[in-house]
Parts: sequence; C-alpha cells; structure tokens
Amino acid sequence: MKRINRAPFLIAAAVILPLISFLGFQLAFSARDQRMVARAEVLEKTERILVEADGALQRTLGALDLLATTPPVTNGDWRELYGRLAQVSRANRGMVTVRLTDLARRRVLFDLRYPYGAAVPAEGFAIPAPSPARRVAFVGDMGGSGPACPCALVHRFLYRDGRPAHLLTVALDTMIFHRIVAREVEPGGVSGLVDRNGRFVARSLDHRQRVGTPATSYVQTAIRRGRSGIYLGRTWEGFDSYTAYNTSALSGWSAHTAFSTGLLDSPRWRSLASAGLAALASLLLASVLIWFTLRQLAEGRRVQERFQESQKMEALGQITGGIAHDFNNLLTPIIGGLEVIARKGQLEGALSRLLDSALSSARRAAKLTGQLLAFSRRQKMEIGPVDLRRLLAEVKPMLDQSAGPAITVDLEVAEGVDCVQSDANQLELSLLNLVLNARDAMPGGGMVRIDAWLEPSRASRPSRVALQVRDTGQGMPADVLRRATEPFFTTKSSGSGTGLGLAQVYGTVHQSGGEIDIDSAPGRGTVVTLRVPACERPPDMKAESGPEPAGEAAGDRRIILCDDEDLVRGFVARVLDEAGYVVETVSDGRTAVELVRHAFADLLVVDYAMPGMNGVEVMRAARAIRPDLPVLLITGYADTEAVAALGADVPVLRKPFEAGSLLAAVREAIFGRGD
Repeated sequence: MKRINRAPFLIAAAVILPLISFLGFQLAFSARDQRMVARAEVLEKTERILVEADGALQRTLGALDLLATTPPVTNGDWRELYGRLAQVSRANRGMVTVRLTDLARRRVLFDLRYPYGAAVPAEGFAIPAPSPARRVAFVGDMGGSGPACPCALVHRFLYRDGRPAHLLTVALDTMIFHRIVAREVEPGGVSGLVDRNGRFVARSLDHRQRVGTPATSYVQTAIRRGRSGIYLGRTWEGFDSYTAYNTSALSGWSAHTAFSTGLLDSPRWRSLASAGLAALASLLLASVLIWFTLRQLAEGRRVQERFQESQKMEALGQITGGIAHDFNNLLTPIIGGLEVIARKGQLEGALSRLLDSALSSARRAAKLTGQLLAFSRRQKMEIGPVDLRRLLAEVKPMLDQSAGPAITVDLEVAEGVDCVQSDANQLELSLLNLVLNARDAMPGGGMVRIDAWLEPSRASRPSRVALQVRDTGQGMPADVLRRATEPFFTTKSSGSGTGLGLAQVYGTVHQSGGEIDIDSAPGRGTVVTLRVPACERPPDMKAESGPEPAGEAAGDRRIILCDDEDLVRGFVARVLDEAGYVVETVSDGRTAVELVRHAFADLLVVDYAMPGMNGVEVMRAARAIRPDLPVLLITGYADTEAVAALGADVPVLRKPFEAGSLLAAVREAIFGRGD
C-alpha cells in the first residue's frame, strides 16, 4: 500500500490554519475598532453640544449670582434692580425677559416686558422647589402663556434670613441652543437637546414645532437608563437610527444625535482592505504581523484618547476665555473707580484700609483673569521686559497655597537678578506648573526651593538668568525623564493630569529664547532649571498704575469714545472729563464713524469686541474719512492675535486698566511719547 507523504499537508496546514485564524482575528478587531471610532465620533458631537449649551447657561447663572450680591437685592430696592436688569437684557439679545417673584405672597413684582409697577400676569412661570445650593437652574419649562417665545428658564432663589424669599427667573430664547445643535449636524442627520423632564429644548429639524414638546419614548427611556450611551430608536420623521446621547452633570439636559444604522452594523470597505493586506502579509510572517497589529491597535486607542482630551481642553479653553473676557470688562470700572477714590486722598483710618484691601483684591482678580486666558490659549505670548523680583514676590503666596500645608516653598533671589525677557503671565504659569508637579511627587510632604541667579555672558550668547525649582520628591526614572516635556505625556492616573504642564513650561522658555534643563532620578528628587535671557531694566518700568505723566495739557481736546459696555464707557468718560478733555460717548461703531464724519476730534478711543462693527472695522472706516486721526484701541485680552495684526502704529490699552494708565495712553496717542 502506497504511503501518503504528509509533509505537504503539514506545511499547507501550518500556513493555512494560522492564516484563517489570523483573518478572523483581524476582521473582528478591525470591525470593532471602526465601530469604536464611529461611536467615539458621534458621542464627541453630543459632548460638544453640551459644553456649548452649559457655557451659555453658566454665563446666565453667573450673572444672576453676581446680581444677587448687589446692593439693590440686599436692600430690597427692586426699582434699581429692574433698571440694572433692563441694561443687561438690552446687551444680551438672547434674553427674552427677567421676572422677579415674591414667594411669600406668590406675586410677581416685575417683568421686564412690562413697565415697572405695572400689573403682571402671574401665569407662565412655574415656581420650582428650592435646591440645597440655594438656586434652581436649567429648569426647561416651555409651557404656559408667559414668555412670548418657547423659552428655557434659569432660576435663582434670593434668600433672606436663611429662607427663600424671592425668585429671579431669566427666560432665554431657545434659538441660542438651536444654533448650537445645528452646527453639529451632518447632512441628513438629526440632533436635539432635551431637558431633564424629557422635553425638547432645541432640535435641528422643526425646531419651532418641537421645542417644549415631549421627546419620543426612546429618548425618555435612554435618559432614565443612564448618563450616556447609544440606543436604537426611531425619530419623529420615522427614521430608524442609532442615537448617541450624553447628559450634562451641570444642567441635567441631554444631547441626542441620530445617525444611520449602517455606520455600526455594516463593516466598511477599509475593514476588508486591511484584512486582505493582513492576509498577504501573514503568508510571510503571520506571528510578527499579529504582534504588530495588536500594538497598532493599542497605539490607535491612545491617540484617540489624546485627541478627545485635546478637544475637551479646547472647549473648556473657549468657555474660560469668554468668562475671563467678560470679567475684564467688569473689573475695568471697579479697579479704575477704586484707584480714582484712592488718589483723591479723602479717606482716613479704617475706610482707607478697606479701600486699599478692595483695590488689592481687584488687582489680584485681574491677574487671575490673565492666568485664565493663558490657560485657555486665548492670550498670545507677549515677550518683553519682566521685573523678576517683583513677579516672584507676587506669585509666592499663590505658590504656598497651591503647594499645601505639608510642603514648604523657599525662595531666594541672588544679587544682580533684576529683569528678564519673557512673558510675565506665562512665566507665572510655568512656576505654578512646576510647584504643582513637585507637590504631586511629595504626597507625604517635603520642600520646594526656588533660586534665581545671574549667569554671566559668554562669547556665544548674552547673559541669562537661571531660575531653578528643586524638590525633595520621588524623582523620575530615565525613561520618564526623556519624555517629560512631550505634550500629553503623563504618568498620573486617568483624570488626574493632562500632560500639558511641563510642555507649557518648555514652550514658554523656548519662545523667550531660553533653555530648560531637567535633572532627576528615583529617590533624589527633581531639579528643573529655566535659563531665560536677562535684560536691562527699562527706565519706564513701574508699578501697575501711576500718576498722569507730565506733558501737554488736555485743554479743549475732543475725544470720541466708543464702547458697548455701559459701565466701562461711563468710567472712561468720567476719567477723561475730570482730566479736562471734551468727551463724546457712543455705544456702537456706526454712530462713532458718523460722528467722525461730521465732527472734529483729536482722538478716537474704541473698544475691540463690539456687536456690529468691531474696533478694527471702526478704526479703518474712521481713517478712511480722516487718515491722520489718532486711534487708541482698548481690549479685554481675548483678541490678542487680531490686535497684533494691526501693526505697531496702533496703541492698545488692555483691560482692566486704571485711571493713570488710561490718561497716559490717551496723552501718548494724542501728543506722542515725550523725551
């Protein structure tokens, strides 16, 4: 009997069996990975909707919280509160009305749609139950006959003697949220925003017809089931689809985005292509390709997580930048007014100390907004002379507080260290990041020492200031040290760090023209040395504010002032008027241009961020009429890149500013810098 040679069969089996196994393995992983990518992309859309919606609601709630502490509320001066709210409402197009309700008498005290003192119908706004946080926010009550449009209501309880006494309610036009939802819709898709009671706040299709009405049963079931996920359902239009949803922890609202079932159920052509390539390659070396594929899948997931983290940070940065910009507008008249009172010198004793304390706190708030803008990446680095001694003295209390009671922060500045060439805000943020990293490396406590000394110049480079931060923490192994300054690289647990701290420090030092050295090893702590170019102390480097510089008198110089913020416009006009200038104030750019056309002016002072025409457009239109007209641009920092594009011939005064800084900038714009 002839024996069968098994060798070819064994060889064929050795090739075919791993190939079949690998093909199945690769197909499964490829399809799963594509489904994960598809799920992540559509869930990310819902996250972006919630971030923008929460931002709009938070700004409204923040304004209510700010108003709740003003004298009209504490004194019960409702007429004054009505007037302030009317000003806020006129500046905010999305605000339909504001209503104040007396809870004890169940009576409406005023509604901005009616003159103050007029009788107001009580129906339309349901009164919610007070919350432990003393406010009820984001209750989407769309029914009733109160507001003139489908509205989202934001409530804020006003307490007296520990009990809710009044209810302040803002009605927002839901078209604000419709625009947010519509931006995230793909062609042929449907998205919606639903309140905590399952009613539509906004919808990309048939918004006016659906707002305020209950969502489908699929939506209601998903909300009860969990905070996020994907469910199979049917839209009002009869569209069978998968729907991704996310719920906001801040408002309780949820965003829903429907997409085609084929996106998850049908494998894409890329799955087959990758499987085919994998099959051809596996004929040569199947085992090596399996290892490589697994490694690539893991790396793809890490890249995806980093991208999602980057998107979240970008959205958070946009919200932070908007809030900081608004606070700069609020701080400008506060700091300026306090500084004017302080310069009058008419207060004594305790009142004078209270004024100094308030002015110091306001200046610290201004620094905080600058740091918020630096975090949000809305503030471009402005390299210039920085008084390092003063910067270290001012930042020391914040470093002590950030380090915590178990960690000692020592600071020593050597002789000869005076001025460095960098960006003050970014340098402060770099020091804070280094101290926070040191704190995390010393969970049981320890010491952080900050030293600054002057390194002499060499033939190859000018003199530099070495700024060294040394800690007694755990230290870093060599593999971690090599990647320490890479963006998004972190050894902390998920949710505990972004991996951007040392990357920010690296970017700040290198953009300043310096270098960074990191020396660390396990068990002997970490030493970070920032070497920043030194500079000569400019003769005009001075404190945050100063007296008006000597020079030409104001005389009868005429100034056109254009700013849409009433408080800022009033403060600037008052300071200029007291200095002897003749001031014409307007609240919009078109009126300012017409005033330049028909009346002579020695200077145009214009805000950058305004509705209609912004400050740059106003300046260009005005100079088309009068090419020689001096212009002073004031801005709240969030527009740094746009302002920088104007060129060096346009002076810029950044909010918040004090009276002395304003008068100095106006004098320089009109008369030019003195010798």
